[in-house]
Amino acid sequence: MQTQAPTTADRVRIIETGAHRGLANQARVLPTTVRINLIALLESAGIREVEIGSFAPSRQVPQMADTATLCTLLGTPPIDRIRSLWVPDMRGLERAIATGCRDVTVVSAASDAYCRANFSCNIAESLRRADEIAGHALAAGIQVRAALSTAIDCPFDGRVALSDVTRIVARFHEMGCREISLGDTTGSGTPVSVGTLLRACATEVPVHHLAAHFHDTFGLAIANVVEALEHGVRAFDSAISGLGGDAHAPDAAGSLATEDLVYLCSELGIGCGVDLDALLLAAEYIDCLLQRKTESRVGRALRARHRQAKGRTGATG
Repeated sequence: MQTQAPTTADRVRIIETGAHRGLANQARVLPTTVRINLIALLESAGIREVEIGSFAPSRQVPQMADTATLCTLLGTPPIDRIRSLWVPDMRGLERAIATGCRDVTVVSAASDAYCRANFSCNIAESLRRADEIAGHALAAGIQVRAALSTAIDCPFDGRVALSDVTRIVARFHEMGCREISLGDTTGSGTPVSVGTLLRACATEVPVHHLAAHFHDTFGLAIANVVEALEHGVRAFDSAISGLGGDAHAPDAAGSLATEDLVYLCSELGIGCGVDLDALLLAAEYIDCLLQRKTESRVGRALRARHRQAKGRTGATG
């Protein structure tokens, strides 16, 4: 397959995962109002697609136990925005429908060991559930997205076979999923392995149905985005301030920071519709509440510049 170099006419879609997967990996359970404020700040910055929560059992993900309340308080989003909910089973779909949700995400993994650890079932059962959810959701006029974990490497089984990934990608596509996000769960992907993955998946589904989700464990998330861009991918999951991680891959870093992705797009001349300064306010808000330092390289650099500028102003004022 011939790669597709990005042009200035291109646009990238950013799917913000910080309010869901980013906070689900935090030890603290934050008040509902904090998640509402974070989502509002992200959307004010220009983010149009946000994962806002999950209807997984609260005993498994207590940080998302208030998702129904969150949806009620947020209200119906404008028609040009997507607020997606993860639904692991039909009960989750019923709850999502009750909130008026217009977009849900079904899940699986390319590794059976990871699927059992994270979703309490094997791959075959996860796909059966996803198929049932997708069928009912689409019939109800709800769009369906798919998230596939361990698309490159598994924390339990190591390297994942490409044939396992492409088989599941093809199944998701057959279900009618509007997009399939390929997750580098451990963050061990490189431009070489990402390129190989995308070439293989492109033999099963059109590239415009694929998205990429990179973790920055080895500092290669941005390099992997560039590689994916060259293969025609134009949709990327990211998390504000690099939030995230994985309970089953404790050495994995958080997701690619949204600030870093937006900065890259700006430097490449690729539109994404997001205001970086406004995005930094969202990052500062959640970092302050979590009492953490940002994992965004761009965030660290720009905050340092702002402090230096204030210092110079104070010295001459």
